[in-house]
Amino acid sequence: MRKSRITFIFLFVLSIIFLYNFGGFVSFFFFNTLVALLILSLAYTIFVFVRIKFIQEIDKRVIVKGETVRLVVKISNEDILVYPYVFATFFSSHSSFKGKNSSQSLSISPKSGKEFIFDMECKFRGEYDVGLSEIYIEDFLGLIKLKYKIPEPKKIIVYPKIEHLSNFSILSSGSSDSQSTENGIQDNINNIRDIREYVGGDSFRKIHWKLTARNEKLMVKNYEGTTDANVNILLDLRKNVYNDEDNIIIEDKLIEATVAVLYFYLSKGVSVNYVYFNEKLEVFKASNMMEFEQIYKSLSCVNFDQQVPMPDILRLHSESCSNSSDMIIFTSILDIDLYNEMYKAQMANHTVTLIYVSPDNSGNVKSGIIEDIMENLPEIGIKAYSIHPDDDIKILLGGSD
Repeated sequence: MRKSRITFIFLFVLSIIFLYNFGGFVSFFFFNTLVALLILSLAYTIFVFVRIKFIQEIDKRVIVKGETVRLVVKISNEDILVYPYVFATFFSSHSSFKGKNSSQSLSISPKSGKEFIFDMECKFRGEYDVGLSEIYIEDFLGLIKLKYKIPEPKKIIVYPKIEHLSNFSILSSGSSDSQSTENGIQDNINNIRDIREYVGGDSFRKIHWKLTARNEKLMVKNYEGTTDANVNILLDLRKNVYNDEDNIIIEDKLIEATVAVLYFYLSKGVSVNYVYFNEKLEVFKASNMMEFEQIYKSLSCVNFDQQVPMPDILRLHSESCSNSSDMIIFTSILDIDLYNEMYKAQMANHTVTLIYVSPDNSGNVKSGIIEDIMENLPEIGIKAYSIHPDDDIKILLGGSD
């Protein structure tokens, strides 16, 4: 386009020079031809800009990581004139979707159209704009390009995949009047807290058979022991120091591990405190699968832009807990400050577990400090898991202790 503009300006200036210096039919014809071409080109471009039509259709707005979504984009010409220079730009991210190229140059014949079909595999959780981003209409002289911005781009939400752990238990609470479930979680069988409908994953030993027969649907008992478990989930939402693509992979794995542990406890009737920082320390108390859905949706689109360091959040929460509690820390940033705060929490009679997403498989070298921390944590009674981006969470977290 730049060359076309320079060429046209050169010819236009040249025509004016010829007109003023030589005059005559040839000079006037040359000048008038350039002016007429310019007016015609601009008018035709505006006409195409006003008349072009497009539609976008998407089969699903909400999906789970790993699923595919089909997007159909149609750009049509309903006139008897050709649309010669149309450029369509699509939202795309090589780290998020597999689809067509992000830009297409089109020439649309009269009474016809162009159709694009995107079968996109959604590789990471999050909220994404998909489909048409912009349409450009260029004049046939290559002088101008009008941008048609899409007023309402299509959006999809990709939920993180839920990994179903077979066994994950770090609970320190328990009593003599308790019984162990098949997952290592202890329930106080002397006190029934409430009764609810059965959900997938509930133990059959918790079924209330009399109420089940009366209501003609499975009902289960929640014991006091499950509520008193007091599991605290602390998620580190700081941005890591790696490039954008590595950070997306690390963050996605961190969210996936958090969701897996949350689902495990809440599906077993164990109450969980989800701790996060939003201008101040917030605690979301969840005790059932409906409340899991709220956290699950939140984690689907949460941004890793937290400014408050995880050591400070752990210290604040640890000091706010009057009784001993179980704390599970999810992070991809492991340093001496966090180690010191975990040590203090452990010494304050809390049970601390670390789930660290290591960037090793992203081409980064693990530092000696991190290796020393991971080796020393078991010595102070802190159970630590190290997860690489390619690891299977179900094997690492859900295996037998």
